[in-house]
Amino acid sequence: MSVNIIGDFLIENSRSRSSKHVSSSILLIYKKSKGLVRPSGDVVAEEKQGVPTYVKGHAKLIKIRLEHGDFAIYGWFVKNYLNRVKGYVNVFNHKGVLVYKARYNSGVLTRVAGDPVYAWLVRIFAEAIKLNVTRTRLGDEK
Repeated sequence: MSVNIIGDFLIENSRSRSSKHVSSSILLIYKKSKGLVRPSGDVVAEEKQGVPTYVKGHAKLIKIRLEHGDFAIYGWFVKNYLNRVKGYVNVFNHKGVLVYKARYNSGVLTRVAGDPVYAWLVRIFAEAIKLNVTRTRLGDEK
C-alpha cells in the first residue's frame, strides 16, 4: 500500500478585532477502514504554527498521510456580524488532487466543481460537524 503525504491544511479558529467576523476551518479524514475521523497521531505527518485569517485566535498548518481509497475533507467557514455563514468544502483524494468542491452560503450547499460521485462525502461532513443545511444542490439529487 502506498502512502502519500498531502497537505498544508490551515486549521484555525479566529475572530476580527471588533469580533464581528469569525473564521473557522476543520479537516476530517474519511478512511476506508474506519469511516470519518479527525486527524490524529497516526495520520498527521507534520504540524506547524500557521497564521490565522483574523487577529485574535490561533491556527496551525498540518500535513497528513493518506492511503489508497482515503479522502481528506476540508471545510472553511466565516460568520459575519449578521450571523450569516459562508464558506466552502473541498474533497481531496489520496494523491492530494481536488476531486470535489462545494460552496456553502446561507444554509445552501452547492456544487462548484468536481464529479457528483463524491457528493456523499460532503453530506457526511456536513452531518458530522452539524452544519445547518436547508437545501442542497450537489449534483447527486434525483
